[in-house]
Amino acid sequence: MVKTLKWTHELVEKFWTGVSQTRLSELSFSKHNAEYLIELIADHLKPQGRHLDFGAGEGDLVRALLEKGYAAAAYEPVNARSALFPADITAHPKYLGASHSVGSERFDVVLMIEVIEHVLEEDLPGVLQKVKSSLVDGGTLIVTTPDTEDLELSSALCPTCETLFHRWQHLRSFTAPSLAALFADYGFECVLQREVDFSFMRVYFEDLSNLNREIEELRRKRDQALRARLWRLVTRQKVESRTNLPRELRGCKDRLLYIGTMRRA
Repeated sequence: MVKTLKWTHELVEKFWTGVSQTRLSELSFSKHNAEYLIELIADHLKPQGRHLDFGAGEGDLVRALLEKGYAAAAYEPVNARSALFPADITAHPKYLGASHSVGSERFDVVLMIEVIEHVLEEDLPGVLQKVKSSLVDGGTLIVTTPDTEDLELSSALCPTCETLFHRWQHLRSFTAPSLAALFADYGFECVLQREVDFSFMRVYFEDLSNLNREIEELRRKRDQALRARLWRLVTRQKVESRTNLPRELRGCKDRLLYIGTMRRA
């Protein structure tokens, strides 16, 4: 009889400690997407401010922030992962250090990148309160999480113990409305929320989208020229332009990006 794994603090620690000892850590989201993420959120970062990567993993996003000139601190609850921070991070002049007690310091920006889906249900209220208390008045919270993920289809089955578990320890799935509602309950005002394609195919879809727009513009000009000729030669009446329906090339927009601000009473 297949049973579903009940995640506990001990199992979460054990899981991520094990990941850090294998090549699975090479699949870290920030390892592959930190540069593009910073490009997307650059307008909401603070060049002269303080940033906290909440759930920093092995430091890939922190490194990228430091290299872009942003002062950043890291909070990573799994010791085996934070212990892997290399010297190019810990010795960097803009590294603000490891935050061991979230809420004891204030930051202009807190980033929760691929984190909210991992938090144990009983810990969620406390975690969000700590994040809230870590922000300065009017501070910015930046979150990414899978969009409408089917948790069961993203799971694996252990053949030894017949236990079903999410292969990346995800505990909940969000839609755009449910993510915004969660943070609204904790006093955050949504500034921006969108679906994002972080897949390696995104560059090709961006190129195809640009090409599609160019083709539509050429078609529009061609149609206008043809109508103008007919107008001059036959009817001598103005013909209304046809509005071309836009074509959308979605790509793999499987992530939600949420940006909110915290207003204190």
